[in-house]
Amino acid sequence: MVVEPRSCTKDLRPPVYPPATGEMLRMDANTNLYGANPVVERVLAAGGARDLNQYPSGTSDALRSAIAREFEVAPEEVIVGCGSDEVLETIAKAFLDPGDVVATPSPSFVMYAFYGRIHLGTVVEVPLREGFALDVDALLSTRAKITFVATPNNPTGNAFDASGIDRLVKQARGLVVIDEAYGAFCGQEYARTLRRDNVIVVRTFSKSHGLAGLRVGFGIGPRGVIDRLMAVKTPFTVGTMTERIAIAALADGAYVEESRRMILTEKPWLTERLRSLGLGPRPTDANFMLVDVGRPARPLVEALRKRDILVRDMSDFRGLANHFRVTIGRREHNERLVEALRAELGR
Repeated sequence: MVVEPRSCTKDLRPPVYPPATGEMLRMDANTNLYGANPVVERVLAAGGARDLNQYPSGTSDALRSAIAREFEVAPEEVIVGCGSDEVLETIAKAFLDPGDVVATPSPSFVMYAFYGRIHLGTVVEVPLREGFALDVDALLSTRAKITFVATPNNPTGNAFDASGIDRLVKQARGLVVIDEAYGAFCGQEYARTLRRDNVIVVRTFSKSHGLAGLRVGFGIGPRGVIDRLMAVKTPFTVGTMTERIAIAALADGAYVEESRRMILTEKPWLTERLRSLGLGPRPTDANFMLVDVGRPARPLVEALRKRDILVRDMSDFRGLANHFRVTIGRREHNERLVEALRAELGR
């Protein structure tokens, strides 16, 4: 007997992530290329792995409390998950009934639409305006149950105008999820400043804190909304070591500050070199940039891969087939990329 899958999943296929060896330079995933966060070794040296034979906290209460202190909210206004992805999916799981509208800008983080569809919502993707600006009126016109907005936006890299975000959250009929995974790189602090009954701000330790391999993120929102999320969230998804390291990383701002400083220094350097090669790097407020090649970018992306440098081909995003996305790294990373591009482009 063949068991039919849910109709919303029939056309889905397992994702394929390109394998990467230890020799490859990973400039494709928007992770932090500053280097390893030293808090990991400190937690291990202090005996952080002492009780891994037991389950972790079911709801990550110690980390929730640490985040609450940092952002001046109550622990009951914080949810922690296995990466911000789990928080995003939990929002969809908690609030979507079949057919409810989920609105998201396009292009943007693909998981917003994915979670909307998997949880039986009707996804409306609203194209960005010229210059990758947010179309607030079009988003509001969807009358969405949930609106997802990333600022700075992935993959375009730009932070959206604050007045537009303010109007969106004030006039939206449903829940607005502000994803600021890259907010630390431009000083954007909605997690500290935006407090409304219909808003959840989602952040991650993967980018600015350099802990992508540990998978931990969080959301901050009104207590009633967080209560609904906690009611449907799977317990024990954040491991004991992950929680301890995240608490230590939150308390030590030096790594984040050095990462910011690196991006502020390297962004103009890399922008200038890419332009000198005839490429079109887009303005960015994040730790990555979108680069216009002027023709289909996939052959160049594949050529870089053969040189053990990974950048992200954007051809699966509508209108971005001529672009690749590249993480801004340390000077040695950026120099290696520029030299490889110079060799491939013959310039």
